[in-house]
Amino acid sequence: MVACSVIIAARNAERFFPETLASLACQTFTDFEVLIVDDGSTDMTAQIARTQIAQDSRYSLLNGPARGVSAARNLGFERSTGEWIVFLDADDLLAADALSRIADTLAAYPDAIGALGGIARIAEDGSPMPSSDNRNLARGVDPLGTLLRKNYIVNGGAFAIRREILDLAGTFDETLAYGEDWELWCRVLALGHIAIIEGETVLAYRQVGTGANYKAREDAFARRVTCLDVVAANPNLRTRFGKGLGKALRARRIDIFWSGVRSELQFGDKTRAAMLGVGGLILYPDTVLRPSLALRFLKSLRRS
Repeated sequence: MVACSVIIAARNAERFFPETLASLACQTFTDFEVLIVDDGSTDMTAQIARTQIAQDSRYSLLNGPARGVSAARNLGFERSTGEWIVFLDADDLLAADALSRIADTLAAYPDAIGALGGIARIAEDGSPMPSSDNRNLARGVDPLGTLLRKNYIVNGGAFAIRREILDLAGTFDETLAYGEDWELWCRVLALGHIAIIEGETVLAYRQVGTGANYKAREDAFARRVTCLDVVAANPNLRTRFGKGLGKALRARRIDIFWSGVRSELQFGDKTRAAMLGVGGLILYPDTVLRPSLALRFLKSLRRS
């Protein structure tokens, strides 16, 4: 058994994958394994992985079921041995001391279910983009209630989860095409509190025009978003929050919608984004009652 398992689900990731692997190769913490799950790639992703494996025995390559990122991640977790798990995307970059700081934080807070670090957004070319500190929302009196309203964990590469917690919470819901990570984070946080990794960010989160956030923008404009229905049906959350669960998920629904508008503006058609924005004010008039959401949205426009 190793201290950390880094699980990377990769499909046609050759463009950025070498940089991601390089960020792992320079980690100051060395007690880790990397499980690369090739989810049906048709490019050089598998060959890039094999080259790394030939240089470092801590890396392994699994042939995924080609059923999407959730199934690939679940296979990686099934084959992993680490005491704590990090789900790293194949185009993101870990800071050189990321795993070391995660290990130190988990050791300092043995009762925590996991550790959350800061995220810095980067453009496709790696240049920095404006970012807010996702950890601020995790420091409140009710981190789970806040997570139901806003996915401040953002990306699994900055969130290390203890193995026993995933064993209890379960893994990714393979039926979800969008919000599968947030739905799992909700189940995980229902089991305890997270520790915050203070200081510099641990992950550079790449914003790309073919990424999941952009592809999911159509779902964000749909009448129903399945991940919200799954969380709404969770018996533990229904018992804990009662009628408040519906109110929280309404806020989450609004947040998903405006994230979709932002993705359309950033990567798609700006005229369509403007039309959707007007429609959103009609569909979700209570948006105007959430000044913090409006402020985050306006700040995010600097990324466009």
